[in-house]
Amino acid sequence: MAAGNVRRHATPVLDAARESLGGCDHVDAVAVDLPPGTTAVDFTRAVFLGTPEWVHRLIGVRDRVMAPFGLQRQRRVAPEHIRIEPGLKMGPFRLLTVGDDEVLCGDDDKHLDFRTSFAVRPAASGTGTGTGTEGVCTTAVRFHRPAGRLYFTAIQPLHHLIVPRVVGGACDAG
Repeated sequence: MAAGNVRRHATPVLDAARESLGGCDHVDAVAVDLPPGTTAVDFTRAVFLGTPEWVHRLIGVRDRVMAPFGLQRQRRVAPEHIRIEPGLKMGPFRLLTVGDDEVLCGDDDKHLDFRTSFAVRPAASGTGTGTGTEGVCTTAVRFHRPAGRLYFTAIQPLHHLIVPRVVGGACDAG
C-alpha cells in the first residue's frame, strides 16, 4: 500500500463495537489514506504485518508485568500465519466479524473489554491525499470495576503513541 496521511482524532466507526460491548467508557479513532479498492480485510492484514518490532517487545513487557494479576498474555503470530478469519486470535485481537467494509476484533478480560474496528470508508472531503478511501482504526473500551479504569489510564499514553504508528505502518506493509 502507498504511504498515507495518518489522522488522529478521526470520526470513529462505532456501531458494531458499541453493540458488541453494550456501551463504551473510552473511544478513539485514527484514520489513514488507502488506495482505492482496499477492503477492510486488506487493511487489517496490513496493520498486523506493519506492526513495528518495538511494539511486539513492549507487549512482551506488558505481559511480564501484568502476569501476577492474572491478565491474559498475548501470543505473537508469525507473519506467515496471519489470517483474517472470524474466531482466530492474532496477538491481542480475537477476530469477531470479518467483512469487506469492517473487521471487528476484541477481547474480554478481568479488567476491561475492548473492541477494535478496522474499517474502510470513503474519505471525508478535504482530508487526506484525495484517494477517496480511508482506513479507520477505532478502539472502544468498557471498564470493569475501578481496576479497569486504572489499568487503561496507565496504558493510555502508550496506546495513543502506538496506534497511529501501527496504522501508519499498514501503508508500508502492503
